[in-house]
Amino acid sequence: MDAMKVSIIVFLVFALCFPMAAMARRDAGPPEWTFDDVAELADWQDYHNLSPSDTITKVRDSRGSERTVLKITSTGENPYIYPGGAVPSWEAFDGYNYGTIYIGVRVLESDTWQIDYITSRSGDYDEALSRQFNVDATKAFVDIELDMHWESMIRGFRIHPGTTKNKETEIDYISVRGPVVITQSPRRLATTWGRIKDLF
Repeated sequence: MDAMKVSIIVFLVFALCFPMAAMARRDAGPPEWTFDDVAELADWQDYHNLSPSDTITKVRDSRGSERTVLKITSTGENPYIYPGGAVPSWEAFDGYNYGTIYIGVRVLESDTWQIDYITSRSGDYDEALSRQFNVDATKAFVDIELDMHWESMIRGFRIHPGTTKNKETEIDYISVRGPVVITQSPRRLATTWGRIKDLF
């Protein structure tokens, strides 16, 4: 095969594969998951010491509102999961401009969580690039705002949902764009002593 044919083949492979690879990655700003669409499960397939994270389910919160959540269960003492996968499906984002992670979560056992991350300057996950925080047991979903104090371009991160085995976790959303507003439950009307009364 002469050099001209090789050049043409290389060009065709590049022309066909590069656009598909670019399309596979998201370029719609920093990552955010609300788990309102089962298509988001494709981003949550890489994990360790967790039951298969392929469950998006509807649950009721403490106020009776319905939420769609990602439900995971730890199977070991070092569970972690990669939002966007071990090779993220989102473009690196600026850690200076997007320094906070917002998480809506509910657990029935208090635990210490950890988030590890890698930047454009670091190639591997390292304890030095991590942040620990407590998540308390509650019947209500809690909204966590965690200032990561990270720098540079953030290429990926992983979440350790505690260290307790056989613990169930319900994640309502994860975002680095900003707080996710949860729709409040609608008012219910009831009649009391012949009057209409708002029930919240």
